[in-house]
Amino acid sequence: MSIWNGKRPTDRIRAVLQGKVALESEDQGIQSACSKHIYDGARSVLKLSTKEARRAALDRVPALIRPHLEREILRLHKARK
Repeated sequence: MSIWNGKRPTDRIRAVLQGKVALESEDQGIQSACSKHIYDGARSVLKLSTKEARRAALDRVPALIRPHLEREILRLHKARK
């Protein structure tokens, strides 16, 4: 018998990051776990050497998660200055 009511937390996190579920529709624990992955993704995008490469990387991000990633990229970029 499973202790989870519905999907396991890892499955819910994966669904958010794959753009199958909106981040806002999940509870705070899942949102918090996703924020670390969003931060890591933003750092990866910022490490790319050209603007075209950064745009191409963002184009591959699912539409539901992209605004969160873009917001984190801007936050990190402003913090570098």
